[in-house]
Amino acid sequence: MNRQQRPTPALRLLSSLAAAALLTACASAPAPRPVCPTAQQMEQPELLGRWTVQMDGVPGPISMQLGPHPEWDGTVKGTITRPGFQSIVVGDVNKGALTMEESRDGKSVSGNWGGDVVEGSCAREIRGEFSDSEDRTHRFVMRKAAL
Repeated sequence: MNRQQRPTPALRLLSSLAAAALLTACASAPAPRPVCPTAQQMEQPELLGRWTVQMDGVPGPISMQLGPHPEWDGTVKGTITRPGFQSIVVGDVNKGALTMEESRDGKSVSGNWGGDVVEGSCAREIRGEFSDSEDRTHRFVMRKAAL
């Protein structure tokens, strides 16, 4: 009679690890981001990083540093620095439209940013309008800072 031997615990562990590795390798990886995204293709990854800002009627330099929002997937959270103060900003870009809220105290909204990604800029320029808490508006241009 030919009896089959039971696999040893080490062999069972090795088989389980091999199966897990195979499943991981077969899982779909996220699609790579375009090298030069169109305005419609711009998403959170392109917003991440340092931006310079020019705002009509507001002295500079103005800069933003944006990172992934710790609670909301696909959105950003960061800081905007103007001469004399720094604020928190949170927002996103959807189908070429930027929307951000600004807060000087971290509790209440002190301004709103709305803009459009400039077509042909490889998602590195956004133009729009900033409205402060007193409903004063300023045109702005955001440009992605060089690495």
